[in-house]
Amino acid sequence: MVPRNRLLWLIITSLCLRIIVAYSTELTNDEVYYYTYALHLQWNYFDHPPGVAVLIKLSTLNLLFTNELFIRLGAIVCAVIGTWLSYKTGKLIANERTGFYAAVLYNTSIYSSIIAGTFILPDSPQIVCWLAALYLAIKIVNANDDHKKTGLQNRLLFGLLCGVCVLCKIHGIFLWMGFGLYILFYKRHMLSEAGLYLSFILTLVLISPVILWNMHNNFITYTYHSDRVAVHSFSIHGDDFLQAFLGQIFYYNPINVFLIVQSMFFLRKQSLFKLSIQRLLLLCGWPVIIIVSVISLFNPVLPHWSGPGFVTLTFFAAAYLDKKVAANNFKIPAILKSSVWLIVIVIIAGVGLVLYYPGTIGSKTMKDYGSGDFTLDMSGWKSLEKDYSKWLQQQNDSNEIKHLKFVCNKWFPAAHIEYYLAEPMHTSVIGVGTLTDLHNFAWLNKMGNDLKKGENALCIVPSNYNEDIAAVYANNFSSIQQLHVFTEQRSGKTTRLFTLFLLNDYNRSDEVHNIPIR
Repeated sequence: MVPRNRLLWLIITSLCLRIIVAYSTELTNDEVYYYTYALHLQWNYFDHPPGVAVLIKLSTLNLLFTNELFIRLGAIVCAVIGTWLSYKTGKLIANERTGFYAAVLYNTSIYSSIIAGTFILPDSPQIVCWLAALYLAIKIVNANDDHKKTGLQNRLLFGLLCGVCVLCKIHGIFLWMGFGLYILFYKRHMLSEAGLYLSFILTLVLISPVILWNMHNNFITYTYHSDRVAVHSFSIHGDDFLQAFLGQIFYYNPINVFLIVQSMFFLRKQSLFKLSIQRLLLLCGWPVIIIVSVISLFNPVLPHWSGPGFVTLTFFAAAYLDKKVAANNFKIPAILKSSVWLIVIVIIAGVGLVLYYPGTIGSKTMKDYGSGDFTLDMSGWKSLEKDYSKWLQQQNDSNEIKHLKFVCNKWFPAAHIEYYLAEPMHTSVIGVGTLTDLHNFAWLNKMGNDLKKGENALCIVPSNYNEDIAAVYANNFSSIQQLHVFTEQRSGKTTRLFTLFLLNDYNRSDEVHNIPIR
């Protein structure tokens, strides 16, 4: 079977797997939070640019269909496009077989196949824009090598895609960094081309609304993220570095990382494809990986931050596999088959753990029951909604309670409460607390039906994110009353507890209700 036919089967089978995962599991902390982006479109948000919000708006037909599958549908479609772009790029730099291997590697990466390809995150649209811009950069470099004119179109499209990539996630600036470094080191004559500057200006124009939004909000996005990556002391955090190092290997798939390392050693002896393209891909791929790894020496980082870098280096691994297979042989190498089996096992084990693990893998103490169990972010909230509705019907004052708003002091679990409880009850979640804890909920307060002075509210506290309710809300409400405790179970065993409180007489003295935001 030729690579193009195998590509079709790869797309179909991986698509089916993603749909099963998306349909059968509940939304993660991050996903329900990004769902709140789509409730009110803005030019930017506390944490990220608006790309993921627009994608959710499109996939849900303007929030007409809001179940988990439709919210994640944009990510799933992006994974299909990413697979095709990986194939096209591999074919462009080497041959059709390299393109197919690149597509397989893309789908066996936990980052590109699951984290960004099934779950809805800013990375979902970002990685598609990244690959598309990378493809155009390769075409521009190829034409320059052959002394051909690519015209203004490809340069402007590159600038456009870089701009859209930044509108998805700030990591898009690494595309211009890599392309710019390539020009400075190897093709300085391109600095005389007007099209290059027009392309960069187009990127700036596209991202200008994000900059203007931050200007009106004291550059809160950059203040927040810079605080996460700034070096506050030069003491080495060995645990953070090790966690980031191993996390990156796991997220991208250890077998895939091994193939990338093998391909880097191979480059010392022999080229895998055209030298100019090798240089371009190395300069686009390595900087983000190196920078994230260096930051992890001093601060905690999230392993998926370096995802675009690993996706870029995939093409070296694909070309390396192509070199190891005999000409005119379209078989899949054994090591690539192992990578496929590994991702399948991870998916089956992960979904099985989330849906069927008896009880919790986290804490068993009553105070923080379930704490540390990541699977609880993707299960149990639908069950809580059913239990809460049933309990509400049994209360004499159910109508009064039903119309009360929920309050929460942190963006998680506020987003889960918004999606799984407040929306079905036709009410809302109001953020009460500090801006750095509530993030986008500070803006949702202003845009929705905010909590008024003297108003009562409900608060539900999951045991895996336990809070001292009196310490958190005593200064904001005159009295607090416990109403009920809901017990969540999985496979017949307790996973966590949800405690419902009634908070009386709100005084609007918290930070987010007394700071200027726009």
